[in-house]
Amino acid sequence: MKSQIKKNTGFKKRMGFTFIEVMITFSLFMILASVGVGTYFRYYHFSLVNNDAGKITKVLHEARFKAMKNAYNSNYGVHLGTAASELVIFRDTYTPGHTENIVTKLGQLNITDLNLQPSPGVTNNIIFENVTGKTQNSGSFTVSKDDFNLTYYINEQGAFE
Repeated sequence: MKSQIKKNTGFKKRMGFTFIEVMITFSLFMILASVGVGTYFRYYHFSLVNNDAGKITKVLHEARFKAMKNAYNSNYGVHLGTAASELVIFRDTYTPGHTENIVTKLGQLNITDLNLQPSPGVTNNIIFENVTGKTQNSGSFTVSKDDFNLTYYINEQGAFE
């Protein structure tokens, strides 16, 4: 019989991972996860702010459209509620709580920095004239949240950007 000779390499066959390897892998995973979570929350915040900006554009378009095409031969306007961060579409003159008012609340943005040409005694209303859609309240207003600022400009023709 031949005898089998075992070679001794000096190393045992490893089964599993060492504690150091597990800790390095866990640390890399946590770094990648923190970057991903931070990016997600920045995107989520941006989408909420972008949603409010879309609401503002929609309300301004709707009020101007109602003024240009209405059955009452009335002016329509938008009241910029700075304290409550809301936009109110109204007919003829703004009356808080009126049943015909259409109120849109902003979730994230706050209305700041109103620079509108005033109607007699009123500086936070944008009134669109019947049929033409023009406004005497041209100017700008800014909405903001933390480091995000968006300024809307309204010209005499009632167009805005």
